[in-house]
Amino acid sequence: MDNTVCIILNYNDADTAAGLVRELKESREISRILVVDNCSTDDSWERLQALKSDAELLRTDRNGGYGWGNQEGIDAAARLWNPDYIIIANPDIHVSDRCIRKVKDALERTKGAAVGSALVSSPDGKRLFSYWDLLPLMRDLLDTGPVTRRLFRPWLITPPGRLPAGGTEKSRLVGAVPGSFFVLKMDMFSERERKDLFDRQVFLYCEEKILGQKLRTRGRSTVLVTDAEYVHAHSVSIDRSVAGIAAKQKLLHKSKLYYYRKYLKAGPAAMAAARLFLAAVYAEVWVLTRVFRMKW
Repeated sequence: MDNTVCIILNYNDADTAAGLVRELKESREISRILVVDNCSTDDSWERLQALKSDAELLRTDRNGGYGWGNQEGIDAAARLWNPDYIIIANPDIHVSDRCIRKVKDALERTKGAAVGSALVSSPDGKRLFSYWDLLPLMRDLLDTGPVTRRLFRPWLITPPGRLPAGGTEKSRLVGAVPGSFFVLKMDMFSERERKDLFDRQVFLYCEEKILGQKLRTRGRSTVLVTDAEYVHAHSVSIDRSVAGIAAKQKLLHKSKLYYYRKYLKAGPAAMAAARLFLAAVYAEVWVLTRVFRMKW
């Protein structure tokens, strides 16, 4: 059996994290479970102590966001156990050994693949968004607006059937995958790279595209398995850390601007255009949610 560590990031949601630990503790694909408490403000850390027989526990010294907490977990796992694979998992997912095994197999058989995942479904069986293309700035902006995303969808995402083939029959190469569940093949990263998989300057949003850009720069890839899936109770974890639609939207736009400047190398004119576009998107979201009472 390979050495696989599953990292579960918790923030003020010990019950959900404990539920996933109970599901995964008998897994034949996972060697160890590491629960990282992202400096919760409730009694999560005390309640997580009950998991000591089934999981390792780590508490961060502050809540630096999704990337910060997961990077702390990766650093600890690499230092303590030198794993072959690290699984990044939100507390609100459900994943089978079959799915994990399929993703590992695709990683092993796809040349240059460093990150792998599977299709995503909701608890009621609805297929959810499972991958991104890594788009240039203007197309990424169009993918941000609720209306423009729908109008320009054919130009913003490559259809599954046109994605490049991975190393297994039912796998495809993609730009990035959702952060709710993915597998890192650790021998694809140098010791220095392992310490910089997540950008600690980003609190929430865009972490997946940033990782995808880092892989692209290093000549590596992300593989998506299309004959396996996991379940995600989407936004449950985020809702506990970011209150309100407006707060989420502002945080998304802040992360987007950082992503454009640092990873897409946008200049002053492009950044000014991006700020104007995102301001219009914020107004659009406000109208749709406050006037038309649309759910987000």
